[in-house]
Parts: sequence; structure tokens; C-alpha cells
Amino acid sequence: MSETAKEEICAFHYHNKSTVQCATCGLPICDLEEGATAEGKQICTICFNSPKASKFRKYIQIGTLLVTLPSVILIFTLVPSENSYQLWAFLALIPLMIGLLIGGNRLLTNMAYKGLGKNQMILPLIRYFEASGNDQFYKIFLKNLKKLSDEELEEIREPLFDYLVPAILFNYSRLSDNWQEDLLKYLKIDEIALAKTFAEDFRTLLINIAVHDAKADLSKFIFYLGEITGNDEIIVDYIKAIASKDIKNLEDDQLKKDYDMLLEELFLYEEIFYSVCDRLNLPKEKEALAALLKRYEPPPVPKSAMDAIKIQRDQVLQMQRQGLVSSKEDFELTDEKEAETDKTTEES
Repeated sequence: MSETAKEEICAFHYHNKSTVQCATCGLPICDLEEGATAEGKQICTICFNSPKASKFRKYIQIGTLLVTLPSVILIFTLVPSENSYQLWAFLALIPLMIGLLIGGNRLLTNMAYKGLGKNQMILPLIRYFEASGNDQFYKIFLKNLKKLSDEELEEIREPLFDYLVPAILFNYSRLSDNWQEDLLKYLKIDEIALAKTFAEDFRTLLINIAVHDAKADLSKFIFYLGEITGNDEIIVDYIKAIASKDIKNLEDDQLKKDYDMLLEELFLYEEIFYSVCDRLNLPKEKEALAALLKRYEPPPVPKSAMDAIKIQRDQVLQMQRQGLVSSKEDFELTDEKEAETDKTTEES
């Protein structure tokens, strides 16, 4: 696998190299997609089908409205209001409306992916998720992934990772907590193999995103990869990239603008970064990380109940100075909470 291979592979016919990009969505496609054209432009099958599905969506909405409104009128007109009969009639109407919406959405999905096998839908869905961050594309991808046989999965495995890994990294903060478990199950690989794919085959991409387009908890994921693979090189490369002169020499305003999320990761997991630097003998990098943290202004988020009470008291003091609150009444609740916290602290 390579970090650039996905640009050369047709998203629908993964055995073929792409010859052009879809004029609408930009997916790489091959000559087999030439039949799907609009206004003389070469487009993919999904973009060719989508206008029909969008048009049909209006019919579904109108049909749902034509069913719902007469039903409501009939309920008010024919169903007695005594003994909650109308209420029960409305409750019975809800499953019908939900069924129409679910059935309509499934029909639209089938129309959009008409003519495509489940393995041909895999790569486009990943690319759509990467580009939009819409987890619905990822959920549909997983549904199709688990339907693949062992033979189909093995055939598509290499281009699958070329598409999947960047999509995961660019949308890491949008993934569910059990995303790894799902992939291990449906890709039929073990934890170490998946970790090596990220840490070795896509290391450069991973570090670039983690440093220059940081996502929440992506730093912890890198530390986990180093631990599970027994290879500290990815952690060393990551820390050295953070401690590079290009970042260290930035002005404060530019640093905050471009690397605020990265600095927040450093702030939240400061002890982990420092302990890793000590373990891997990176004293200069540790010093550089500390210097970066001194330039970071964390948001005033309470770290404990006592901090929350102190912030609340400071806010009330400020309001009192401005004449917005009285002195005694507004402090009573705060003082009681502070006393309770002190008592709890002493008992513990």
C-alpha cells in the first residue's frame, strides 16, 4: 500500500487505473464509467443517478403529506374524542409516517446506487465520508463492508485501506468510540495489523494531520500505535514534528490561529508527552514542548468542583462591582457550596 495509490485507482472498478475524475464529485473513474455522461462531461454512476433520486424525493415528500393531512382530518372528523380515542388514533398514525420516511429513504439510496454491487459502493462511500464528515456515509459503508465475502474483501483490501485510512484521520473526532472494534470485526484482521497499517504504511500522512490539522485525542492514538506495535519511531517523529523550528518560530497570533488544537492536546496530556520524552531520551524536544505550552492560553474550564466555585464567586464579585447583584443574597449559595466542598475534601 502507498499513501498516493488511491489517486490512481478507479473508485468503482478497483482493478483498473483511473483515467479521469468525475466532473461532479471528483472521484477517480475509469473508461467503464464513460457511459454516464451529462452535458458532455464524464461523471460517475452515482452522480448520474443522483438527480433522478433527488427528483423522486419531492414525490416522496408530497406523497407523505397527502397521506398525513387527510388522515389527521379524518381522525378529527370521525374518531370520537371521548376515552382518548383520538389520541390513540394519532399514536397509530406515527408508525405509518415513520414507515413512509424510512421506506422512502431506502428507495432513494437504492436509486442513487443503482447498478452498483456492494463492493463497488465501498470506496465511493469512504471518499464521501472523508470529504463531508457525514457519518451516515460511514454507517452505510460499514453495512456494505460486513456483507463482503472473504474473497471479495481480500480483492479490495489494498485500495480499501488507501481510501479508508485518510478518511478516518481527517474525521477522527467524528468517529464513534468503538470504531476500531467495528473495523477489526468487518475487515477480519487483528489489532496489531490494523495498528501497523496506520503507524507504518501511512505514517507520514498520520503525523502531518496530527500536527498541522490536529483532531481531539489523535495524539493519544499515536501513543497507542507506538505501544501496540512496539515501535517508538512514530512517536519520535511526531514529537520532533511538534518541536520543529517551523512551529517554534511562529508569532503568537499565528501559533494560536494554526495550532490551537495541537496546543490544547499538549495541555490536556502534558504529563504523557513529558513522560514519553523522558522514556525516549528527547530532552531538547521536551524543552521545546514546555516552551510551546507557556505560550498557550487555555480556556477557563474548571478542573474541579473547587475551581468551579471559585470562578462562580469571582463572577458574582464582578457583577456586584457593576451593581448588577446585591452582596449578601448572591453569596449565600456560593458560600454553602464552598463549605460543603471543604468538608468533603477534609473527610477524604
